[in-house]
Amino acid sequence: MPIYYDTMDLSADEKLKFALGALTLGMITGILFYDSDLAGIILAACCGMSFPRYRQAQREKKKGQLLIQFRDLLYSISSSVSSGRNVAGALEESVDFWKATYEETDYIMQELRYMNGRIREGGEKDLDVLRDFAQRSGLEDVSDFVSVYESCRHSGGNLPLAINRATSVIGDKITLERELKTMMAQKAFESRIVALAPFTIILLLRVMSPEYLEPMTTTGEGRIITTFALGLMAVSLIMMERINRIEI
Repeated sequence: MPIYYDTMDLSADEKLKFALGALTLGMITGILFYDSDLAGIILAACCGMSFPRYRQAQREKKKGQLLIQFRDLLYSISSSVSSGRNVAGALEESVDFWKATYEETDYIMQELRYMNGRIREGGEKDLDVLRDFAQRSGLEDVSDFVSVYESCRHSGGNLPLAINRATSVIGDKITLERELKTMMAQKAFESRIVALAPFTIILLLRVMSPEYLEPMTTTGEGRIITTFALGLMAVSLIMMERINRIEI
């Protein structure tokens, strides 16, 4: 079954995880800042509105996993082609080569079995199968490799040399992107820690001096100020997430 990575849906476990996270965050915020279960339910519903962003983040995460696995696949294809096999044979050989490293549920193993099935049983050309994989994955590096292979076939160039060079360049690019994304993930984690600071302060005040926050939860003016403060916190968190989401 082909996987379209740009539009793939979340699993039931992922949806449940998001729902529980939104409910927990909303209830904690409502109780801490408003001392109200009703406010917690309303805020949980507001958190639920971020589901499209969460779904997109999960898709990007899965595409990142596929990209790293594709980098490994490139090395096995390059090795097989250098030893005299064609690309179709290299794809088939890669299943046995990587099955000790990856699980059957890993995306690259699913793709290899799907592509090999189309080539072996459907009689399709390896170039058409790879082109379809590049389109479904939405990954620029996969499209670059397919373009190199297509150009080499049409021009009659040295296929092993072209694939070796393409593997080296694309592999180094993927590795660099991975390192940069790791650094960005660290910064994003730090920004989320900073965003949790107000919750920690409010919790300490509620435990040590609950009368200090009483005007903020029992008066209309206090609720307005609290809502305004929460709005500023939400805006600052969104801005930090956008700053950390740099396209490479």
